[in-house]
Amino acid sequence: MQYELGCQMPLDQWIWLNRIGCFENEDLRQYVSPFPPPELMQNVSGLTSEADFASHGADFYIALSTASPRPLTDYKRILDFGCGCGRLARMFKGHPNEIFGCDIDRRHIEWMTRGLPNVKATLTSVVPPLPYPDHTFDGIISISIFTHLNEQSQNSFLKELWRVCAPNAYLFLTVHGRRALDRALTERRIKEIISVDEDLFQNAVRRFAKGEHGFILQQGHLTTSNATGSSGNALIAEPFEYGIAFISEEYVRTRWSKWFDIVDFRHGAIHNFQDIVVLTPASSAG
Repeated sequence: MQYELGCQMPLDQWIWLNRIGCFENEDLRQYVSPFPPPELMQNVSGLTSEADFASHGADFYIALSTASPRPLTDYKRILDFGCGCGRLARMFKGHPNEIFGCDIDRRHIEWMTRGLPNVKATLTSVVPPLPYPDHTFDGIISISIFTHLNEQSQNSFLKELWRVCAPNAYLFLTVHGRRALDRALTERRIKEIISVDEDLFQNAVRRFAKGEHGFILQQGHLTTSNATGSSGNALIAEPFEYGIAFISEEYVRTRWSKWFDIVDFRHGAIHNFQDIVVLTPASSAG
């Protein structure tokens, strides 16, 4: 195997190297991206094991490779919108073109800058604009971001992603759709992970059924009133609501069409839970 090729290797070989090979053979670690410290891995994924973190990144990369109309290595400029500490971005080691990442958490960006120099990582705000010129990216990926935004934030960033994507771009944005909602309704473990007030959850279920945006506010580490790090310093300055959002395919096709054309809707593509919505920019949006 030509390990030095990174993600330009055949997909099955690249996935094996990241998921298994680098853990079975210490000499192969040099060919995969480094791992963030456990506290950052846990912050973005709830995981502290490097093997589990690598497996998640591999799962994402496979799902995106399957969803994309062309190989991921063919894109000239990819933006990982809400990159966290590199769970997915790690998988782009060896990419022949430019990879960008942005996130609202300074800790993530500081580590990305040190640990993943192949990714141009930038600290951004919870509100637009993003620090990129119009029509910059021909590929935009966002995993587990629109799943947590209220409707106002969602719409603001959909419009902003439309601005920064090229006319021929593909976007891959994940949402909590019917599959995620069904599992939350029927699986105790999922409901415990979500950990939301039952009345608020049932209200979101009703809104989902009516083709509306079902958002449930969570008082977590990114909600403004609780957005402080271990030192007590605020992680974000602007008002921000973080939660769980459930939206139907009908909602996406109706509301998101203001900015994008829907190319594909891949139900449960991420861990049999999140849907991947594949989009191209609508020419008349803005």
